[in-house]
Amino acid sequence: MIDLFEQRDFGNKINATFQYVIQNMRSLGLALLYIVGPVALLAGIASGVMQSNMLHLMSDPDNTDADNPMAAFQMMSQVFSPTFWVAMLFSLLANVAVILTTYTHMKLYNRTKSTEISVPEIWAEVQPVIGRALVISLLNSIIIGVGFMFLFIPGIYVAVVLSLSLAVAVFEGADFGTTWDRCFKLIRDKWWSTFGLIVVMGIIVTIIGFLFAAPTAIIAFLTGAKLLPDVSVVWLILGNVINIVGRTLLNVILYIAIGFQYTNLVERQEGRGLLSAIDSIGTSPTQPRATDEGAY
Repeated sequence: MIDLFEQRDFGNKINATFQYVIQNMRSLGLALLYIVGPVALLAGIASGVMQSNMLHLMSDPDNTDADNPMAAFQMMSQVFSPTFWVAMLFSLLANVAVILTTYTHMKLYNRTKSTEISVPEIWAEVQPVIGRALVISLLNSIIIGVGFMFLFIPGIYVAVVLSLSLAVAVFEGADFGTTWDRCFKLIRDKWWSTFGLIVVMGIIVTIIGFLFAAPTAIIAFLTGAKLLPDVSVVWLILGNVINIVGRTLLNVILYIAIGFQYTNLVERQEGRGLLSAIDSIGTSPTQPRATDEGAY
């Protein structure tokens, strides 16, 4: 079993992430399939319909004619069509569902010390947090967006700090105000290590994610090159479903890494794992603590 609340250096956090994925592939995979899968599927379908409409609009010479004053308006109206907002809504819900499922699985794993975690157990823990998580996610987006408007660095700084917010919400049941304060306290003096972990894991996830994006990219390229002038909307929907569902589920790797950073920071400041180990003396063997992460 992996001890979640343990001080880990940079490399150990990455190793623990992949160990956790391999060890819990079955239980976590089923939870993602049943809880996240349907929402991500709807997001993929809406995105495929939107892309199909865009490609058909672009294939009409009247809509690409620079002398047509309505061309730009027609393109913009399609970009911000009802299908676009439906796709954005389900994409947001799918992302939140992945995060909540991941952190709830980690929370139950830490509580039960078992890899046999059922989907109903996870769903029972996820349901009460959904509303609060959506509010936190929306407020995070607004705050980060405002941060990016005022130069660029404030947006990056706040985005890294608030990357811990849903982990705090799930593990500690905190509301937005408490979550905001908790994130800043936990990340104190450890912003760079959190930023580095997100960048490294983000690159890994992005590279693997190209495999899921390939079908949609190929179809869009062939259509744009007039090699496939009459692409069926079914193929575009299928390509987008593979892309969005695949990349959404793949993000679990990044969120597990952030989860380990959260537990690492909690352990550094509060020694929760150490206190638990002391309480268990005489009942179960204690786990050795990792070395301090130094500059990270």
